This record gives sequence, structure tokens and C-alpha cells, in this order.
Amino acid sequence: MPPLGQVRVARPTDRLDEVVAFYRDGLGLPELGRFAGHAGYRGVLLGLPGAGHHLEFTHHDDGSPGPAPTRDNLLVLYLGDRAAVDRVAAGLAGRGHHPVTAENPYWTALGAVTVEDPDGWRVVLVPRPGTEPELAEPVVEWFEGERDAVRPLFELAEDSAAELDSSLRCGRVLVARAGTELVGHLQLVRTEEPGEAELKNMAVREDLRGRGIGGRLVRAALAALAAEGTATLRVATGAADVRNLVFYQRQGFRMRSIERDVFTPAAGYPAGLEVDGIPLRDRVWLDRAVGEDPS
Repeated sequence: MPPLGQVRVARPTDRLDEVVAFYRDGLGLPELGRFAGHAGYRGVLLGLPGAGHHLEFTHHDDGSPGPAPTRDNLLVLYLGDRAAVDRVAAGLAGRGHHPVTAENPYWTALGAVTVEDPDGWRVVLVPRPGTEPELAEPVVEWFEGERDAVRPLFELAEDSAAELDSSLRCGRVLVARAGTELVGHLQLVRTEEPGEAELKNMAVREDLRGRGIGGRLVRAALAALAAEGTATLRVATGAADVRNLVFYQRQGFRMRSIERDVFTPAAGYPAGLEVDGIPLRDRVWLDRAVGEDPS
């Protein structure tokens, strides 16, 4: 790791005074300094714990829009106890910044409070630092039970009940099991192409995403397919679902083709489906060689 002297998180805003008041007066972060007249920029520096960490908010004379890109762009503050969280949250509510529902239920499970600053960027106030629930090391194995038992996991990845009814019992299913809990799954089916399989449905429980469970499921599937002599694994996801596209490419998949207007009411999908504000209409196919190193 390089020798870091300081860490600064900088963000533009057209509501500089309101944003500074939120973080300085509402959250209690100390103001370290401010500047003006720097090539049309003015800004304010606010402190975080540790002398080398701070926030910077800037505004340019020509405009500096700073709305949050998603509800999962977060500043997470560990305040130490419940009383501290309640005290800060009450102060923010008194300023008109009331708690909002966390996009990721993981924070709700911790007892955290989520609020939005004047630009819509979210701050998570966590009451107990270092006490996130421990997850037993997941075991990946083939699922041999009734498919209805894993339907709730399938529903996380499929919005059409008709499509799910037709595919739930197809192929075979790997599951990730943490203790007695099923926390993720991956469904494999054969295609009409010789030597090819499809990753038909896959999901990890929402509160446990980002812990590497999905990657473990994909690697287990690839190992099983390689042992059987399968050459190619393909997968489809919504063109609007950027997170899925990033995940699969990190697993070594590459773009293959696009089908337009797949996610329609005629196919059993609710009208007006969106992912992070993007209409869900088209399907992207990706594939990868089973024995290929994704790096």
C-alpha cells in the first residue's frame, strides 16, 4: 500500500451553504477551513475522525450539480452507541432531514439510521461499530430438496411469475448454505448448443451481498462444468442492471448479444419496471469459456 498522508473525499454541489450546514451543524463535523476565488471555485473542508481524513464540498460559479447517483452511495458513520445515533438523528430531524428507508436492508438489520443531505446523498448512522453480524463460512453444494424451498431466492432474480413457474424445476441448482440458512443459489441448465450450459437464475440474499458469495457460486459452477467437459457458460441479465453487468464481467464473462423489448407485460413482467431509474426493457447475453482464467 502506498504511504498515504491524507485522504480527502471531494464532491461538488449547487447548495454549498445548505450542505455545509447539514454536515457541520447537523452531524457535528468540524469546519477545518474554506476557500474562494480558485479559478471560479469556492469550497469548505470538514473534518472526519483522524487528522488525515476530511470532506470537501465545492461550488463553481458556472454551476456544480451534485445529486446522488443512487441510493447506495453512502457515507457511513459509526457513532458508538444507540444514544449517539438517536441524538444526532433527532437533531437532523429538527432541521427537516428525517430518516429514510435504507436501500440495503443490511443497515436496517444493524439498527442504523439513514438520512439524506440536501443533495440527496445518504449518510448512515451506525450505533455499534465493529459489531456487524458474523456470517458462518458458506458451504456451496448441490441442492437436492423441493424447489419450492428455494423459490424465494429465485424470485430475487426473476420478476415474471410466469417465467419462474416455467423454469423453477429445470436443470440443477447449487446453493450457498451458512449454517442452516440458504443464503444464495445458482441454477444451471443445458442449452441446445453442444458443450454449452446456461446460468439461468442466480441470487444472493439481499442483506449478504458484497461478501463474495456470488463469486463462490460461479466458481463452483465452473468447476463442475469443467469436470464434465462443458466448454461454454452463458448468462443473461437486464441491460439496465449495471450491477449485474459489472458482477458477471468480473467473473470473466464477455458481451455476446442484446435482445430488445424482452421484459414486457406480455412476458409476465410488470409494466414500468426500472433499475436505478433506468427502464428495464432489453436483455444482454454474456458468455465465457469454462476453463478460461477470468484474469
